[in-house]
Amino acid sequence: MLANITQVEHKTFDYIVIEIVRLMLYQAEDNRTLQTAGLVVASRLSEDASVSVLVLEAGEANLDDRAILLPGQGMVHINNPKYDWGFKTVKQEHSNGREYSWPRGMGLGGSSAINFLLWNKPAREFLDAFEELGNEGWNWESFDKYSKRAEQFTAPDHDRDYLTYDLKHRGTSGMSHPCPVPVSFPTTISQLERRFIEAMQTFGIERIREASSGSTNGTSVTASTLDPKTHLRSYAANSYYAPNAARHNLTVLVSAHVASIVTRRNAEGTLTATGVYFIHGGSNHVVHASKEVCLSAGTIMSPQILELSGIGDHHVLNQAGVEVKCELPGVGANVQEHLWSGVIYRVKDFVVDGRPVTTMDPLMNPAEAPKHIALHASGKGALNVWTTSLTFLPLNSVCVDADKLQRTLSDTILDGIKKNVYNSGLRKQYELQLKHIRDHVPSLEIMLLPRPIVRPEKPDVNQKHITLGLALNSPFSRGTIHIGSSDPLKHPLIDPNLYDEAYVRIDIQSMVELVKFNRQLAQTPPFKETLAEEVMPGPTVQSDEQIANWLRNVVNTTYHTTGSCSMLPLEDGGVVDAKLRVYHTTNIRVVDLSIVPLNVGSHTQALTYAIGEQAADIIKGVI
Repeated sequence: MLANITQVEHKTFDYIVIEIVRLMLYQAEDNRTLQTAGLVVASRLSEDASVSVLVLEAGEANLDDRAILLPGQGMVHINNPKYDWGFKTVKQEHSNGREYSWPRGMGLGGSSAINFLLWNKPAREFLDAFEELGNEGWNWESFDKYSKRAEQFTAPDHDRDYLTYDLKHRGTSGMSHPCPVPVSFPTTISQLERRFIEAMQTFGIERIREASSGSTNGTSVTASTLDPKTHLRSYAANSYYAPNAARHNLTVLVSAHVASIVTRRNAEGTLTATGVYFIHGGSNHVVHASKEVCLSAGTIMSPQILELSGIGDHHVLNQAGVEVKCELPGVGANVQEHLWSGVIYRVKDFVVDGRPVTTMDPLMNPAEAPKHIALHASGKGALNVWTTSLTFLPLNSVCVDADKLQRTLSDTILDGIKKNVYNSGLRKQYELQLKHIRDHVPSLEIMLLPRPIVRPEKPDVNQKHITLGLALNSPFSRGTIHIGSSDPLKHPLIDPNLYDEAYVRIDIQSMVELVKFNRQLAQTPPFKETLAEEVMPGPTVQSDEQIANWLRNVVNTTYHTTGSCSMLPLEDGGVVDAKLRVYHTTNIRVVDLSIVPLNVGSHTQALTYAIGEQAADIIKGVI
């Protein structure tokens, strides 16, 4: 149920889940903070009627909000304080001093309410890396099991030659656990996808029938978190919370901003969480936890709450004026982020192979957008066309000098290891990343986006655009997220340290090679016959140096930040163990993307749900 403050303040719940998208409280067995994964945990824990779960959510409930439910509403969400925290990074030295926008969902369901819907899974090697880094029980098999538990896949009834799948790699409603998240292909595709695939095959990049198998090297189709009956967004709030809102033991308080976790010190020096301080209606409040506190506030705010609670690096805490209760230097470190941009082209042909080409351009035209909103319920129009074609590939697939670049990278890192430049955790991560490069594990991504990623200055009803998106998914740069103040209402200092060139240039050079490859792709039959001129970056950007400088000015985050509360051994800079328990505490867990120790080669929505599902079983003692 959605509660008021009198139903929560000074009360005791078994479990508190912190969703800092504002704050939600749940009565259950575990006290933690959550975002997307938080509602998963709260829902699964409250299946046991004998426990109480409280979810504290910093944002509003936003249930049944059409601005969330309708796909294609990114322009409504981003930088809108009703839906987005509006985080900014510190100025990035290696990005021409840019201050990056770092959007995150504010409201029940977290970023699953404002993301770009894509549901895909990483290559097996990325998940097995979790276990290789010291986390028993975290591998491809566990991820596959728990992601299927969340996914309720519906097969397509159109374009079946293109929209391929294999049900043995999908979650369906016939499984033993209810699968809450509707996943399907959009009802409309741009119709440029087949030619895109043919052009890719010219370069030896083959099509994959079902990339959810753990083998992702090639071009595949991806589904989205769309309800096939309504064509509306499925997300944590309407998939995990709304169907269970009537449970007497599940309580949610919105507009509750967590300030810190209340702890007591035990004789052996560990901390035990006893409650949570939070701000609601401009006043300070407290709620008590009898079993656990679960932090699911996301990669940005989970480390902030730990540090505000006195858990972290003493240098950071002392500078912010926070009492040190538990020295844990890994909090807020090892931050990694996917980066992306794209090359935009105008579409020349509006009919391809007898099929009309559909893009999202009309949604950027104030005169045209209402027409397509009216068409949405029928499954037609620009709101129902979505990205389905993704390609994951290693550097050697797009770069003729890949071997030379990789040897230089390897020599540089191995030299750094010999000189003890890296701590033990980063050394092990780099060794795995080098192994992935040698084994041609796909670390890069190309997307066929049926829209321009930059809004035209003068939208023209007679023009259509596509973007050949490009993404870096296995960055070598590492950053930090730390508090700069003891004020819980102030945003943390986000420094992803993008394109760090202290040791290597692999991150920026990989993206340069993707730009060059996408340009080749656009000039390859039969894809080239559908495209007109390049709109961005345009003909004035040609040399590697020019492309790199352009990227530094335009690249954006993909909102897949990981690592700030890494699941690693304590001696390797870990914050949580394989049971997701914060080191030196007895009952504080972290359940969100911040625990991912090494970023993965995919979009992260399915991974986030899987983390929540596996965490629920851990807390219940099932595993």
